[in-house]
Amino acid sequence: MKKKILVLYQDWDDWFLNAYDKFEHWFKEKDGAYDKNNEYYILALSRYNKIIQPENNIKVELFKSSPTKQIFDLIRFRNRLIEIIREFKPDYIYSPFIYLLSTVPKGNYKVVGFLRDITAEIVKSKGGIRKIAGNIFYVLDYLAFKKIDVLLYNSPYLKNYALKLGFKGKMIFAPRDVVDKEFFDDANLQEVLEKYNLANKKVILTVARLTKEKNIEMGIKAMKYLPENYVYLIVGEGEEEKNLKMLAKTLGIDSRVIFVGYTNHKDLWKFYKAADVFWLLSKSNFEGIPNVILEAWYAKVPVIVSKIEALSSVVDDSKTGIVLKTWNEKELAEKTVELLDNKEFYKSLQENGWKRVNEIIKQHVDVKEFFN
Repeated sequence: MKKKILVLYQDWDDWFLNAYDKFEHWFKEKDGAYDKNNEYYILALSRYNKIIQPENNIKVELFKSSPTKQIFDLIRFRNRLIEIIREFKPDYIYSPFIYLLSTVPKGNYKVVGFLRDITAEIVKSKGGIRKIAGNIFYVLDYLAFKKIDVLLYNSPYLKNYALKLGFKGKMIFAPRDVVDKEFFDDANLQEVLEKYNLANKKVILTVARLTKEKNIEMGIKAMKYLPENYVYLIVGEGEEEKNLKMLAKTLGIDSRVIFVGYTNHKDLWKFYKAADVFWLLSKSNFEGIPNVILEAWYAKVPVIVSKIEALSSVVDDSKTGIVLKTWNEKELAEKTVELLDNKEFYKSLQENGWKRVNEIIKQHVDVKEFFN
């Protein structure tokens, strides 16, 4: 039976206007929130005011705001939401951005939230006045949790966060599947080896947005302490790209730090195949189970992660990966060399990571299953 789904979203990167495939990747594939038999109305915070209909059963209304004004615009956002509810008459209201559900009024619909990261921590990690704004987002999450009927979450760390803020509704562990894994076997490893001259090199890989909270600069600094045959592949784009490239050049290691840029998700597997080890060095406690950790485990690439709780609660130190004890780039370099020099330990991390990712994805559930 056809259901009407009202989706609350945010789009600061202009996905709906210029990169709809990225929205599809997250919403349809990773979250599994789409069913062609349902009707969707998406109200999204954006930099523009515009209504578009990208698909027959999907209508998108862009609500003009900005990352610095969104808190102040939530009252207007809520007023527009009330109007849409009156006109659209949704069966469900869904959002993977929990704070937006704080704007939902009482009504004859179920509210489904997907807690996949902590917005307050993302905002606070940007520093300055954003730390104050981050505390406001905690309040918004607290209010949202009072309105959610079903809360999906994708890590124990995020479950604890919801419980600490008083969530009392139905909670369901809903880890993501490894998206596009069917393309793994056909990924062209040779193409990467030749293009980036990686033959006979030890390849370190990071796949992430180039932002401060991802702490990629720590990895670049660690390269100073690694042998010349070590190469750092960074796949992703973001506002820190220029600064990170300058850092590598200043340290005199820019020939060993390769910025690949944005890569279509289906094509990521060739970089995992080329990698000997994967680094995820995030500073901010905002993540659930990062997709890139699942992907690295699936590709049997051992992972080294920073010591934040969001990552240490996912990676079992010395069993499914290595959890750093400090923020010292020398420790990162030493742990990397020790791992690659110890074949038995390396193989155990490969095998345990592979087992762990398969245990996790067996528990995957699509969001659309709750629109019934």
